[in-house]
Amino acid sequence: MKKVNLLISAMALSFALTSCSSDNVIIQNEGGGKKVKEIILKNFDPEKQVQELEITAKEELYGELGEIRVVYWEGEKQMEHVYSVEKGLQAPKETFASERKMNFQMQKTKTMAVKDFDVEPISKKVDEAILLLPKEAETHNLYQYTFSFDKDGKAKQNFKINVTKKGEGKTQTGRMVRTNYYEFNFKLDDAGKVAIVETP
Repeated sequence: MKKVNLLISAMALSFALTSCSSDNVIIQNEGGGKKVKEIILKNFDPEKQVQELEITAKEELYGELGEIRVVYWEGEKQMEHVYSVEKGLQAPKETFASERKMNFQMQKTKTMAVKDFDVEPISKKVDEAILLLPKEAETHNLYQYTFSFDKDGKAKQNFKINVTKKGEGKTQTGRMVRTNYYEFNFKLDDAGKVAIVETP
């Protein structure tokens, strides 16, 4: 668990809250995974072989879908292709690590066709994770969910939930609103059960 301090303009917060519409996808809600899958298949080549698929919320404390990112290799270059809810499908580009030849951060692993990533059970996995959160948790929002493979070709699923605690409400100084929140990291174990990842 890592404590984070979020500082945001009150005007920006007000805009973010009033601009939400019923069309927005809340990733962790029931049916959210199904809607995310539809977006993935609409925007990416379903047959594209990728080594990682990452789903990220728009805001740290609001679980509305922000972007979907896939990582794959083209020869010796590691590439990423991003769909953003606000900007649409971006042009593919080389990853930061690949551009800077940071080979220690990259490895070619097993890949899977985009269509075969099973994102629909995300809400169930989040529900399992919520049961592992401390009792003082007040709100919980899925921030990021990643599907990938390790160097041995084993499939991995990791995700991050941001949590606010009871008694630690927002504080406002002038136009700035400050909120404390806590990052909790989870993974799926060998049996497919959700387990909390202890961080130092």
